[in-house]
This record gives sequence, structure tokens and C-alpha cells, in this order.
Amino acid sequence: MSFPFRQGLLAAAFAAFSVGASADVVFDNISAPLNGDGGTLSATSSTPNTFMGGGYILSPGTTQITGFDLFPYNNTGTNFTDLKLNIYVWGGVNTGTVSAASPAFSNLLGSYSFTSSGDFSTGFFYSFQDPDAPGTTPALSLSTPLNISSNTVGISVNVQGSTDGGATFSSVNSLTSVLTYGTAPSVGGLVFNGYFRNAAGETNGNFTSNVRSLGQTDQGVAMRIYGNVSAVPEPSSWALMGLGMMGLLAWRRRSV
Repeated sequence: MSFPFRQGLLAAAFAAFSVGASADVVFDNISAPLNGDGGTLSATSSTPNTFMGGGYILSPGTTQITGFDLFPYNNTGTNFTDLKLNIYVWGGVNTGTVSAASPAFSNLLGSYSFTSSGDFSTGFFYSFQDPDAPGTTPALSLSTPLNISSNTVGISVNVQGSTDGGATFSSVNSLTSVLTYGTAPSVGGLVFNGYFRNAAGETNGNFTSNVRSLGQTDQGVAMRIYGNVSAVPEPSSWALMGLGMMGLLAWRRRSV
């Protein structure tokens, strides 16, 4: 089902996290529903739902991840003074049967934590994105770009709340991540039509049970992923490169 959301835009959070560097958007399944161009924002009421994740196909040629825009949802009945967003990036995605012996992800490439102070009232979703030009600069910017060897990655997100000014943070059911469905990502793609949640109580950013579904199409945890992209040569370019290398080799042979 679709949940009624009210958006709280965190300009202060953006200023705190972003280093101001531009980057390419290499995955985006949130812009269309936010802009009214198709798709629906939703969330799962099934618990546990404190860790959420999925498999993401980034733009061809993506060599590094540089940051994220994320969209937590507070439906706990508690108002929080601070939020902590924990992000895990995995290099391997299990497309077979998921179990404790064969979890959803493998090869943890990096994990990151971001905290923000503010009025995080219950009944709202909160957008960590550039408030002036969404999709141009990551709100949650990595201090050092994360190298990846494949454009298919696993991403999991854990949202924690604090009621004591950030002294302590806790994972609470229904303090979770927004989901989108009903339209394909505008950039990149989804490995699964669905999402993972920590149904078995997992707390390490990985999952031991199969993909969950709201019974819709194009379902996934909402986010933008930013990265650095190397140009992917067209086949004709590869051919010219090959000829160039052959010519260089011939020149070297003649010059010996």
C-alpha cells in the first residue's frame, strides 16, 4: 500500500555533509516520484525494518562511488532530535537463494555513518538531498571516493534515532527507508524487483532471507547514488584503438 508522506527538507543537513563537489548521478529511483513524473513513494509496515537494502546497477563505466542522497521515514510515534544514517556498500550480490549460509551480499567495500540534528517528527519522511538543485551534488558525500570493480553493487541502509540530542542512537522499527515503485529508475537499474529488510534481526548490513515485495513493479529502496564514470568506448572506437596500438607496435619494430 502507499503511505501518506509529508516531506521535510534538510537544508542544514545538506550543508553539513556535502563538500560541494559535483558528481555524476549513477543511480536514481527517487526523482520521478518526487517530481510527479511517475511512480509512488511508500514504505513497509512489516518489521523488523531497521535495515533495508537492495542490489543496484550503476551507470556503465562507473569506477567510484562518491556519495548518496537518502530518504528516511519516521513512523515510530516518537519525535527524534537527531538521526544517524549508516550505509554499507557491498561488491557482491547474491541473485540465487538467500540464506544464513549464503547471504544477500558479500565483499563489504565500505561502511559510512552520517549524523544530523533537527526536528525529526513522526509521520514525516526526510530528504537528504541538495535543497536547491536535487541530483547535482550528493548530500551525503564520501570524504574519499570508493573504488568499485563492477557497476553492480549491494547497498544497505540503517537509520537510527536519538531523543537526547545525539548522545545515544538506537534502531527503532518504523524508523526506516522510503521505498519507490511503479516506474523504472531514471538512471541505472535494479537487480531485483523488491527489497531486503532485516527480517531475521540482522544488524550487520547484510540479509539472510530473500527479497521482499509490496506486490508492485520496479520496487526498491529509494536513493540517488553519485559516482565517477569512465567513458565506455563504442565498438568502432575499440577498433581504432586496436589499429593505433598495431601501428605503434609496427613503429617500434621498425625503430629497433
